[in-house]
Amino acid sequence: MKPGSSLMTRWARGTVRFEELVKVSVIPGSSASSVSIRAVAVADEAAILGICLKTSDCGRDGARLFNDGRLPGLVWALPYARLYPSHAFVLMQDGEVMGYCVATPDTAAYEARLEAEWWPELRAEFCGRRPATLAEEGLLAYIKAPQRTAAEITDAFPAHLHINILPQMQKGGHGSRLLRHQLEALRAAGVGGVHLGIDPRNESVTAFYRRFGFTGLVRTPSIIMGMKLETV
Repeated sequence: MKPGSSLMTRWARGTVRFEELVKVSVIPGSSASSVSIRAVAVADEAAILGICLKTSDCGRDGARLFNDGRLPGLVWALPYARLYPSHAFVLMQDGEVMGYCVATPDTAAYEARLEAEWWPELRAEFCGRRPATLAEEGLLAYIKAPQRTAAEITDAFPAHLHINILPQMQKGGHGSRLLRHQLEALRAAGVGGVHLGIDPRNESVTAFYRRFGFTGLVRTPSIIMGMKLETV
């Protein structure tokens, strides 16, 4: 790979034109200037990092847990937006990003791409640092040696997703509409199944996913839930 040709460098230079992918979906009952869902854009990066941090403690603000507030988003959000922008959507309210749902249609391929295109630069930047908190220690260890998802999960449920919404938008059905938007995109891509992981401290949220048809698969110790998709 030529110096400066990585996705992270190209993103910073603005040569990855995700703006071309932007399509707006207005939430029923709202105007285009109030609440909508659209594909990710380059300009959303800072907001996605911020939302990931503000929801990183089981849906609560985790800023106190990290000396470098970028870490959660650099692990759990931005790589999806950069590597699979067609499966990265943001929830907008009056022009502000209030939430996101990111996914990969192929977890095994995604993890291979992370190893080739994403983790090397993060390791170069972060792995020489001394962690300031236990939460940072955990994420730095993950960057250094990320776990691969078991084939018993990916064979049946190849896609996986993450969804995070700021607390003030977690009522009114916005999360349901954002998740449904992602599931429809995965179906349209021909994906036969999707899984997600939930912190066991946040087990109550499993009820939300069960309403969509997700069922419990295994604890790793994360709670892994999966759902079969009828492709279109």
